[in-house]
Amino acid sequence: MKTLIVLFFFSLSLVHATMSARAIIQSTDRTIISSEIAGNIVYFPKEEGEHFSKGQILAKIDCSIYQAQKKKVNIQKNIAYQKMKKNEELDALKAIGSFEVLISKEEYNKQVAELDIVSINVKRCKIHAPFNGKVVSKKINLYENVKAQQELLEIIGVSKLEAKVIIPALWLQWLKKGDTFTLAIDETQTNIKATVKEIGAVVDPSSQMISIRANLLKPYDGIIDGMSGTAKFNPKK
Repeated sequence: MKTLIVLFFFSLSLVHATMSARAIIQSTDRTIISSEIAGNIVYFPKEEGEHFSKGQILAKIDCSIYQAQKKKVNIQKNIAYQKMKKNEELDALKAIGSFEVLISKEEYNKQVAELDIVSINVKRCKIHAPFNGKVVSKKINLYENVKAQQELLEIIGVSKLEAKVIIPALWLQWLKKGDTFTLAIDETQTNIKATVKEIGAVVDPSSQMISIRANLLKPYDGIIDGMSGTAKFNPKK
């Protein structure tokens, strides 16, 4: 009977004990920026580790040829428009067949589509930052000629951070999505709060561990991608 009482109080103390697991900080925004067109890099201001804001220009490609193509196609579109209007006037006078009118309309529509294409290429001469972040690495240099789809730089977001924590699968008996816990960051020696965002879909069969993702609760100044720490949980009854 005494043994049963001891085991009961031991298991009760585990419920109230602080459980800990290792965690790593990750950014939710991380990508490699590539050029969508070929050309010479004429503006490439940011160095590795430097900050940038969403919408800021990260690179410019010499746009001379694309602007010239746009000008040429715009002239062709205007010519096609004049031909179409002239044929419509002749058609009203029964001086031209309906086939010629149809062809002139389609030629005009073709030039409109061509103008849309070259206009997109002109916009692609400037590469804007998709989010607030920092430069991780540069793949090319200023004044270098690049091909379409060539990698230019790797960037990472700084506004949205999360923690990846590997926990024992047994913790799923009490750990739930939305639970709050404390993260003790190794590098800064500070504590921040986090909430469980997602629980992994698969338990590792050999280690019986599972990963969870957690949102960091602001403020978390000085915390960056790659830092590590200890996640401290207080299991609920």
